[in-house]
Amino acid sequence: MAKNDSDITICFPGEDGWELWSRESGKLVLIDTRPCEGGQADECEPFQSATYYAFPVNSVFAVPIWTATDSPEMLGSLVEMQLEKSGLKTESGSGVMLDYRKVSTVDAGEEGAAKRNLILATVLNADYKQPLPKAGAREFDVSARFFNLPGNHIVIWRELGRLVAALTRGGTPVYFQGLNSSEFDSAAVQEIRCVLLGLEGAGPVSNEEMGEGILSQISGIHVWLEDADESVVAQLAKELDLDATIALRPDPVLPAVTSALLPGEVAIQREQKQRARMIRNVILALAACYMVFLGVYFFNYFKVMEERDSLSKQHAQLNEEVGWIPPFQKKWREIEPVINGQTHPSELLHRCTLQLPAKDVRFTSFGVRGNTITIIGECRDPNAGRKFGAKLMGASVMSDYKWDWLQRPTVNTRLKDGTATFRLQGSYRFVIDDA
Repeated sequence: MAKNDSDITICFPGEDGWELWSRESGKLVLIDTRPCEGGQADECEPFQSATYYAFPVNSVFAVPIWTATDSPEMLGSLVEMQLEKSGLKTESGSGVMLDYRKVSTVDAGEEGAAKRNLILATVLNADYKQPLPKAGAREFDVSARFFNLPGNHIVIWRELGRLVAALTRGGTPVYFQGLNSSEFDSAAVQEIRCVLLGLEGAGPVSNEEMGEGILSQISGIHVWLEDADESVVAQLAKELDLDATIALRPDPVLPAVTSALLPGEVAIQREQKQRARMIRNVILALAACYMVFLGVYFFNYFKVMEERDSLSKQHAQLNEEVGWIPPFQKKWREIEPVINGQTHPSELLHRCTLQLPAKDVRFTSFGVRGNTITIIGECRDPNAGRKFGAKLMGASVMSDYKWDWLQRPTVNTRLKDGTATFRLQGSYRFVIDDA
């Protein structure tokens, strides 16, 4: 989805302070300015937030590097080696302090010879206090890349009260540097000349051997200063033997591709936000799980309550229909011994005595209490008693009772004739619980 115009803002270093540009109807419009206090760049406070932030040229180092390869794997090592030689190698830590890109390719001049690539490495100055937006920004790049620069020119303008210079090839900046001068005067002209002299020998071989250098295609000078002295401009043109033009600085534009540069404090802020976002997501996930758990719990709870109410209604309805049965059953059990002849004590005694042999076994006590029959008896010897017990337990007429020996036939030592005594107990099998 394309970003809305109102979402695009640029915090840009202006001539004497910070500028805030916003895209409206497809065009960048200056909507606010913030001048430096006392004219000091380090006293400049940028705007609170912007989607793009343009590093002042004074806050970076530009290092042009000639290579015979454009392999991404090899370029990184070559750039690191060159920066280490220059004493500009960045320390590992939060943020991205180095960005490099191919800005030009030239022919070596000999048939079959490898082409030479011009790589521009951009390094954030760790000693420069970056005046960053407090609310951060999404994209970062050097201010020189926010202009449509004239091709193959030296371009001079002012940022935050100090002059800066850039060299271009085909409209792409191949070098830029912040100057010590604040005013465009003879001292600034000499400083620019010294910068260019330092670039003349930049390359793996001399310009004569190679036929190509960083400065070889420079065709003119653009001075983007409204207050530029024409005599000083003429002096610069004479010193460099180039035509010079005075013009107003153009409006910035959005770069097609921004750099990978990222200040350490912004990287830390993003890490903290990402960590906070992860913690928030975990908390939200736990809260969602808890809410799901509560939802399932209350769903089951109300379902059980609904089933309970339904069962209560069914119970009440059944109680109205059959509630008379338990009291009736209780009364029946109370009178059953009287009306049920099968359970009369005399009938039970008769059935039990039918199992007695003609001799050798007799009852000395027979009792019926509730659903339990207790028999105490004597027998001529233990064997006769055991036979009687086995017969009683297997008798069909007494199958409603479960029989147990309370005392198996045992010889009574007090009697001299060897008579044995025994105890049997029968429990009615079909007792109905009152519950």
